[in-house]
Amino acid sequence: MKAVLKLPVMLVLLVTVFSASSMSVLAEGKDAVSDDTEVTRIFLVENGQQKELSKEEYNLLLRQNEQKLQSIESQKNSLKSEIFNPQVSKNENNNTITPFALQDYSYYSESGRAFGVYNYNLTRRISVAVYNETSNEVTRTITFSASQGYSANVSFSTSYGEDAFSASTSLGASWSKTITNSDSISQRIPPKRYSWMEFTPYMDNSWGTMHEEVWNFDGFSNVNLVNKTYFLDLYAARPGNAGLPDGIYTVKEGSTPPA
Repeated sequence: MKAVLKLPVMLVLLVTVFSASSMSVLAEGKDAVSDDTEVTRIFLVENGQQKELSKEEYNLLLRQNEQKLQSIESQKNSLKSEIFNPQVSKNENNNTITPFALQDYSYYSESGRAFGVYNYNLTRRISVAVYNETSNEVTRTITFSASQGYSANVSFSTSYGEDAFSASTSLGASWSKTITNSDSISQRIPPKRYSWMEFTPYMDNSWGTMHEEVWNFDGFSNVNLVNKTYFLDLYAARPGNAGLPDGIYTVKEGSTPPA
């Protein structure tokens, strides 16, 4: 009787172990399928000139950029802790305000700058995902279009703020320029795989204290339209050479289309 009872118990144990193992394998398989995206080619564009990088060169570039970003962030964090929002206007002499006119007392104090930083917060896909539906490797054309203007942590409240930034930044007069261009490459795509292009801009960075202050005198009283001080962290697209925006262009590949 005892020998008869052992078989069901052993079967139950085996089924339990097999089920747990199977679920683990399936879970791992699911993760592997959903996370099989890889970088297959890397292009570096500087001053409109294009150069293909090896993966070793690409990884070195990433490490160097990360070290640069860490140093920059340390400087920015120190400045952020010093900035406050004053409740009193910088200029309180109402007699200096011309009747029926706007008066601007905005200014920008640049605390630091960095020329040539890869901004991975702005990395994005710039082409459609091209699919190889065949069972053989094929060569397809990937057409892409890249556009990059300036990007900041805060929007300017008025055009006076932009003017104040232009007057004091070391980024040059073209900091607000948007650079746009298109191109295409021939890419070998394995069977049942998608391929697409992503772009990470190479930008110049300026950070500091922005004070926006604008008054209006309507003939009866002075009205303070804007009066605030804040930390400004602005990235400007590099002017390049009338070609594609400067940056890293990576060809990626996966078994599923990108989101």
